[in-house]
Order: sequence, then C-alpha cells, then structure tokens
Amino acid sequence: MLRFGFFARLLDIRLGWRAALETTIANHLFSWISPGVSIGEPVAAYVLVRHGVALEAAVVIAFAKLLTSIAFIFTATALLIAGGYGGYSYVGNRRGQLTSFNAETAFAEALVGYLKRLGPLTAKAFVGVAAIEHDIEPFDPENPVQGQEFGPKLVTELWVNMGASAWSSADLSWTSAHQTSAARLRTGYRVYGDVSLGLEAGLNANRMGEDARAGLFGRYAWDGGEFSLATGFSGRFLEDAQSLQDPYATVNWLTQF
Repeated sequence: MLRFGFFARLLDIRLGWRAALETTIANHLFSWISPGVSIGEPVAAYVLVRHGVALEAAVVIAFAKLLTSIAFIFTATALLIAGGYGGYSYVGNRRGQLTSFNAETAFAEALVGYLKRLGPLTAKAFVGVAAIEHDIEPFDPENPVQGQEFGPKLVTELWVNMGASAWSSADLSWTSAHQTSAARLRTGYRVYGDVSLGLEAGLNANRMGEDARAGLFGRYAWDGGEFSLATGFSGRFLEDAQSLQDPYATVNWLTQF
C-alpha cells in the first residue's frame, strides 16, 4: 500500500488511501491465485486506472512496485542500469520547403531480470522503467517524438555459442516511452582470445517510424564486462527518406559489479 502511494507521488499523482488499499488487495489476491503471480500487476494497473490514474502512469506504478519486490526477494538476480546519448538528423518537407532537422537523444533505464543457461544457449529477461528524451532543432511540428517520456520496459537477450569460436546473439526490447522498440542480431567469430569480429543487423522503431541498419562490429570481452564498436549504414523509412544510405556508429561499454 505504501509503495503504491510512494511511486504515485514520484509521478506527481495524489493517490488516496482507499485507492492504494484497493490496489494492494487486488494486487495480492490475483498474485496468489494466478500461475506464477502473472496477473497481479496488470490487475493493479487496472484498479489504478479505475481510480482516475492515466494508463501509462498506472503501468509504471504497478511494475515499479513489482521491481522492488523482485529486488528484495531475488537479490542475486541481475540488475541492469543503462544510459546513453546520441544524435541524428533528417530532412522533411515543411510548408513546401525542405528543412533540415538535428536531434539530440538521451536515455536512462533501470531493470531487474533473470538469467537461464540451457547448454550453449544463454537467455536473459529484464523488466524495468525507462526514460527517453529527443530534443529537435528547429522544432518540428510534424514529429511526434519530441521531449521526454518515461514508461515500463521489457528486454530479452539471447546468446548461443556455435562451437569453440563462433556465436550469435539476438536482443529485443520495448518501452512505452515514445513507443520505442528495437531488435538486433549479431553473428561473431573470436579471432583472437576474447576479441570478436562480426556482422550485425537491426531495426529500431518509435512513433516517428522505423530505422533499419546493417554493419560490422568489433567486440572485446573480459570477466567483468565488454566493450564494442560498430559501424555501418542505416535508413529511416519516412516518405522523404532513402533506405540504408546514412552512416552510423555506436560505442557500447558494459561493466559487471
């Protein structure tokens, strides 16, 4: 009950004691009677909506409460905290003229998850909260992806070893923040020790459209993390975009504590 009220206040929502109590009762009841406590949080979000809380805020409150429970009970499970910064540009026809737009984007997220190994396959699943911001200059009245949004996030990561040196990975994610989703496939080969080279392909999407990309990557892994560089070509599928002609580059650093 206190946690529902606390997370509501973080979102600047005043949740009355009756609403918090009803949400808590529904959450515990349906967690007890459903397989794997699978519908406790969706029911809690539904009750919050019944009390006038916006749907996205209700989902964030319900799953934030779930995250605290998971973190308390399964302290040995994975905790993923990530952040990033980037930029992109595009050209659009506005009032009969082609206009160039430059964007800066940043994100932050916190997730908890579980890891399972099945022979050569390693599977990870995460759930958490994400915040994403897009700052567009000049302001684009036709771009629905501007400003900051937050929401729940789901992530799945799969890794399979194909012999002693070859491997493949698939990463899938979705968040309600700007309706952002991503899929990435990588196939690599360990050329020397823990240094891998390979191919990657991906698809990123939000309310503005989809961005496909394909390129090469290099990855170095050690016991406590990994570092990777990737470069290639991408293209956003808008009316005025041409596919896979824009260069991209990414730098990723992952550390484990």
